[in-house]
Amino acid sequence: MRRGGVGWKIVPVIAVLSGYPAAGEAQAALVQSVGESTTPSSLGMADAQVASGIATSAMFLNPAGIAIGQVFHTEGWWGYSVNLDRHVAGVAATDSTTPIAGGLGFTYTYTGIEAENNNFYDLRTGIAMLFADMIAVGLNLKYMRVDYGEGVATPDGSLNDFSMDAGALFTYDRFFLGVAGTNLTNLDHPMAPLALTFGGGLRLGPTRFEFDATLDWSTYDEVAEMGQKYAVGGEILIADAYVIRAGYRYENVPDVHGIAAGVGYVSSAVALDFGFQQDLSGQRSDSRLGLSFRYFVN
Repeated sequence: MRRGGVGWKIVPVIAVLSGYPAAGEAQAALVQSVGESTTPSSLGMADAQVASGIATSAMFLNPAGIAIGQVFHTEGWWGYSVNLDRHVAGVAATDSTTPIAGGLGFTYTYTGIEAENNNFYDLRTGIAMLFADMIAVGLNLKYMRVDYGEGVATPDGSLNDFSMDAGALFTYDRFFLGVAGTNLTNLDHPMAPLALTFGGGLRLGPTRFEFDATLDWSTYDEVAEMGQKYAVGGEILIADAYVIRAGYRYENVPDVHGIAAGVGYVSSAVALDFGFQQDLSGQRSDSRLGLSFRYFVN
């Protein structure tokens, strides 16, 4: 497997990701919730890749996926959130050609809007193992830091700390399941939310579908309500080279619906991916896009 989430023997996924706050209070946590690290291929599937994301995408979704694929995989990407003037630059590399797979990832995020102006740094390393070609487990250790702009209110305080993620995957024939916990040390900060995501999916020939559900205990303390996100996504590989992706998501706070779409090109050595998400209704309206380049070494 060398094609991000396309070629692995797994397809659909169930994942629940963080929800969003209500109007007024919503704006304070908006950047954090929109800004969870994600690669453009994941973006195009509404981030429904907790059970099927592998290699560099797995570094930010479910570290167990690092062990899948038997390939040395590198990726660099840029993302932009239009309404937040938010830029994300990321690089990652994973190696699953050894019995204990490993990876490194780094993202730098700049948020330009005055009320949320900050610089956010995320550096992580992960390991994973695959057992009997059916079960994978993985662990991420990461360092996170946020530097707020002058005059920005920070009710949750600063963030300059370490945390960890853990996950597991199970696949049988064309079916797959995944679970991932993020920031398990519970830093009690919206930029590093404690969350649990479940995913499951199905692969039918060159097509895969996934459904995800996430519970978030940290991002939206302001509204005293657990964040929940439900996402469904799919992709199809055409002529063994072109990828079309689409997805839909619903977030319970503040009742936001959104759609996603993406396209890609994949060869035996390189891949290009573009992903886009758009809020359609609710108390938040934002557009997010990303573009990446991937390189594979067998």
